[in-house]
Amino acid sequence: MSEDEKPRLPMPRPGSDRPSLGGGLSLGGVSQGADEESIVSFFRSMPLFSLLDAAQVMEIMRVCRIVTCAAGEVLFQEDEAADAMYIIERGEVAVTRRSQSGDEVTVAYLGDGSVVGEMALIVSSPRSAAIKVVSETRVYRLDGRDFDRLRRQRSLAAYKILLKLLETLGDRRQRVIERIDDVFARPAEHVDAFTRQARELSERMIKTLE
Repeated sequence: MSEDEKPRLPMPRPGSDRPSLGGGLSLGGVSQGADEESIVSFFRSMPLFSLLDAAQVMEIMRVCRIVTCAAGEVLFQEDEAADAMYIIERGEVAVTRRSQSGDEVTVAYLGDGSVVGEMALIVSSPRSAAIKVVSETRVYRLDGRDFDRLRRQRSLAAYKILLKLLETLGDRRQRVIERIDDVFARPAEHVDAFTRQARELSERMIKTLE
């Protein structure tokens, strides 16, 4: 990975008419060295920063670093300690997880305007997935320590981001509850999944005994 000296606004992908996978700001027509208004628009297009005004966006920008990653590099591994959040300026990454049998499974692809690893701003628990670079990607990296320093300084920008993170946690908790309710309400529909998990567990136990 290589780091640039200062943040710059996303550049459009040459020759690409594929829409951004992250669902964020359309980058068409945005050029390097764009003005502050364009930078603010890019950040505020993402739900995590939607509550921030222009001055607060630039406050966060000042503690971010730009990192350029080549295809095949890894932003972070599954189960490693979370220490930073990444905002994809341009490029594409894959979200991967290890299955119960140990195989690496790609669960999603993310592109321009996506945010990954955001929970590192509030907890340092192990990462739930790995993020691997698919094509050359530029990201804004916000270290958890820098964010915590803003919070201790009573930064309104930091507290607005915390509010959005808490909303995200609430949404995820609700989805987990709904999933659990669905499993117990209609167990027959989940027999195949349970059977597969039991088989994978048995195979691992057999390998351990060999």
